[in-house]
Amino acid sequence: MTTTLIAPRPLDALDLPPDLDGRHGVNRANGRKQIIAADDLNAIRAWLARVVDTKTTFENYRKEAERLLLWSIVQLGKPLSSLTHEDLLAYRLFLGDPQPRSRWVSDGGRKFPRPDPRWRPFYGPLAVSSQRQAMVILNALFAWLVEAGYLAGNPLSLTRQRSRRQAPRITRYLERDLWQEVKVFIDGLPRDSDREQERYWRARWLFTLLYLGGLRISEVGGNTMGKFFCRRDNEGHERWWLEVLGKGDKV
Repeated sequence: MTTTLIAPRPLDALDLPPDLDGRHGVNRANGRKQIIAADDLNAIRAWLARVVDTKTTFENYRKEAERLLLWSIVQLGKPLSSLTHEDLLAYRLFLGDPQPRSRWVSDGGRKFPRPDPRWRPFYGPLAVSSQRQAMVILNALFAWLVEAGYLAGNPLSLTRQRSRRQAPRITRYLERDLWQEVKVFIDGLPRDSDREQERYWRARWLFTLLYLGGLRISEVGGNTMGKFFCRRDNEGHERWWLEVLGKGDKV
């Protein structure tokens, strides 16, 4: 017996029949799972639980997973864990024109509360950029379910991926003549009073540290003199070192 769901309902209100819950999905993995979910709905909930503390991310992830699951069971009459590569290509087209409109699109494009019977998964056709973002999120969902041992494969992994062009490397530096001008200017600072001497030595120290160390202002401001240490280099000479935590948490 095959069950057909007429109207899409929010993820938290779904109670799927056995033939649509994914327990016997054709893409289910046979090995040991890393999650306890036995059906598609609970597998999606396990994936969403990772980002439940980040409201915007959670809502975006839930929205895309919810739309795909509902499309799969309502439009195709098959569980999410039985979707194929061809199904996902059809879904991408569906995002650009969700039909029938009365079933999928909110009346007047208005946003109704999720428990409201007038709630629908869409507010209108998705722009190309929104379609692309939806597929990125769904690819992350499928990849995670594969890694969790729930699915045998990711049907979106066969999609043609745009190769990312590496951004050209930008090198910023002061030419030797310009650096000499900076040093001359600092050496010309007044040093008559104690305050002026403090200003002079501070400027000389900071500019030398920034120039020779290639450090960001945040890296200088976030460290103290206690972070400097003396250690021999590869040639046996004692040198002073500063270990900083830079961009991307790289030391």
